[in-house]
Amino acid sequence: MTTSPQYGPVELISPHLDPSAVVRGGAQDAPIVLLMHGLGSDERDLASLVPFLPPVFEYVSVRGIFRYVQGFAWFDMPVAPDRPEAIEASSAAVEEWIAAQDRPVVGAIGFSQGGAVALQLLRRDPHALRFVVNLSGFPFPAAMQGDTALAEVRPPALWGHGGMDPLYDPEREQAVREFMSAHTALEEERRPQLGHAVDEIELRAVAAFLQRRAADADGR
Repeated sequence: MTTSPQYGPVELISPHLDPSAVVRGGAQDAPIVLLMHGLGSDERDLASLVPFLPPVFEYVSVRGIFRYVQGFAWFDMPVAPDRPEAIEASSAAVEEWIAAQDRPVVGAIGFSQGGAVALQLLRRDPHALRFVVNLSGFPFPAAMQGDTALAEVRPPALWGHGGMDPLYDPEREQAVREFMSAHTALEEERRPQLGHAVDEIELRAVAAFLQRRAADADGR
């Protein structure tokens, strides 16, 4: 267990994802898009977005491996650049879950901490996913061994975030933009008056992004 004066304690529950803490929606027997919640939430959170997403994928929402207050987390906060193991444990757990599926997991949508894990999966293996959606999230703030390979592959990525999000000061916002521009084929949806949340316009951008990814796959 680790403790932050700002965020409170997180406690590792298991090094594996809980197979009973999964919410599924969308098209059955379709390629899977993984959904990963933010700090203090659970698998039901992003599952609420599924009715607004195109039914061309199966959407599977999973729970973080750390307990946080009344919810769950993917790593402890604040993020310490000299402690990559904080995010690597969750990344390994998600990779293990992906490998166990009977259909391809082609993408991931993550909010806040979940967005960081989605990006981390690509930093560990640039071919792990075909695309990611990072909602109000951020890359782990340290160089990773796989960053050079990821910059060569540059998979499609959508970054949706608010201009009034307290998670981002101008410097951090620009750092996220620079990282994603250099390592992914970035599409950005910035909502100037939005805080740490997802609004209807951002959700429409996510739906359109996913529809294009499905069309890309059909055209191969």
